[in-house]
Amino acid sequence: MRLDPRKSVLAAAALAAAAVAVGALACGGSEPRREATATGDPAARSLTPADTAAWYQACWGHFNSREWDAFRACYADTVESEQVDSGHPRARGLEAAMAVNRGFAEAFPDLKGTGELILVNGANLVSVYVLIGTNTGPMLGPDGQSTPATNKPIGVYQAHHLQTDASGAKVVKEEFYVDSGTMLAQLGLSELPARPVVTSAAAKPTVVVASGTPAELSNVELMRAQMAAYNSHDAKGVDAFAAPDFVYRDLTRPADQTAKESSASTVEFFKAFPDAKLVPLSIWGAGNYVVVIGRFEGTNKGPMPAMGLKKASNKTVSARYLDIMRWENGKAKEEWLFYDGPAFARQVGVVGKK
Repeated sequence: MRLDPRKSVLAAAALAAAAVAVGALACGGSEPRREATATGDPAARSLTPADTAAWYQACWGHFNSREWDAFRACYADTVESEQVDSGHPRARGLEAAMAVNRGFAEAFPDLKGTGELILVNGANLVSVYVLIGTNTGPMLGPDGQSTPATNKPIGVYQAHHLQTDASGAKVVKEEFYVDSGTMLAQLGLSELPARPVVTSAAAKPTVVVASGTPAELSNVELMRAQMAAYNSHDAKGVDAFAAPDFVYRDLTRPADQTAKESSASTVEFFKAFPDAKLVPLSIWGAGNYVVVIGRFEGTNKGPMPAMGLKKASNKTVSARYLDIMRWENGKAKEEWLFYDGPAFARQVGVVGKK
């Protein structure tokens, strides 16, 4: 994992947080498990991991077709739903979660979510979905102010982490990780570089279920070792874990990076944050994939050209992230990093302009 945020616009960050928060929750509601019987009685047993993945996709289908009654069955009454670092408070309870989902559907009436990757380990599920739609309705910001429709399309990647209840029939907690800066740019509210609108996605998601094999556990230990190298500020040590054809996808950046480009970014970042530290809150594997949910901590003590920071701000940053790494023969082949770029930039003291 190599946290290295790009320069992010802040002038319209509140709007971006609004749009992304609703969007994330919309796709999040489409995951949890549902009733196992046609009568609606609680399931007597937990779903199998394969059933969980199928159920998750079915819930997404309910959202995409706006089948709200079926969709709400995916949530526990006491669900807590959060758009990480968006500026929005957690949606607590079924009705609050449903209100957010409906609000996003009103802002993007044609929005649909398409799965790229689904990882299941016990009661935990993490997915990568693409949200594609057009903003033809007003958006409500964290400040309660409504912003007119931009009539522009979005196509953004989002990571979703959920946990189910003991029966495996309801989502009790979910978190969404997405870059609001990318959405700002796609909506025409930022002129800064960002990933272009995604216009296509996988025909169906890759689904991987944890098996607890020695190889799977070894991947987790490799991930821990790479994070230890990062926390020691050993850039060469971090690079040693990457395959020559490693692909790094920091979703706040306009494009993917090669192993060489990623290495250069890490060196620059260590100069800007000499006390940079990754604090893993959860780490687990599923086949060749390892998921880390954690927090970055550090103090800006040097310039960061990538963010337009010409001198140190001496500000402390604490940013949450979700990282997915695919391993092959002991080497990292592919990585997806999700966090909110504008939230990071605000903390470091960057003041952006359109």
